Amino acid sequence: MNENLTKAELKAHLLKSITDFNSLVESLDKQEFESQPGGKWSAGQDLNHLVKSNRTFGLVFSLPLFLLNFMYGKANRPSRSLSALKTKYAEKANNSGLQAPGYLKPGKIYAEEKEVWIRKHNASGEYLLKCLDKYSESALDKNIMGHPLFGKVTVREMFMSIFMHIYHHHAILLKKLGKSA
Repeated sequence: MNENLTKAELKAHLLKSITDFNSLVESLDKQEFESQPGGKWSAGQDLNHLVKSNRTFGLVFSLPLFLLNFMYGKANRPSRSLSALKTKYAEKANNSGLQAPGYLKPGKIYAEEKEVWIRKHNASGEYLLKCLDKYSESALDKNIMGHPLFGKVTVREMFMSIFMHIYHHHAILLKKLGKSA
């Protein structure tokens, strides 16, 4: 049985991941927002990284479909289910040693900038939702693009990976704060 999320479900997951992350960040005081326990990224830096990541994916999604097809070809397999992709994501994210490339690494983010970055995160999410609208259900599975962790993925898988990435940072931030989900 293929457990693929519909376009409406992809939208709901993406929106929820962004809303949940932003709510957590909004609840933080100055010290929690700027703290870098163990030299890890602060909450503000996680937020900045997610905005940069979403914008990068938005740029890829803004490419004309014929150009994506020229660059990556067409899918030669069905989209993986959410559970299969979650398993692969957990394996790759925890064992690959992969780090964010330089252009996705954040600088220092101050608590005074928190609201600005939350608005930018919301805006980047809204743009991704608009990008999703341009794909039909079948196009989500027929077209592929490059993913930094998985290689070639279908558009449906790419959208699932985006909200999984946000949830991943949400879980990391909760752990850094000593809070539970």
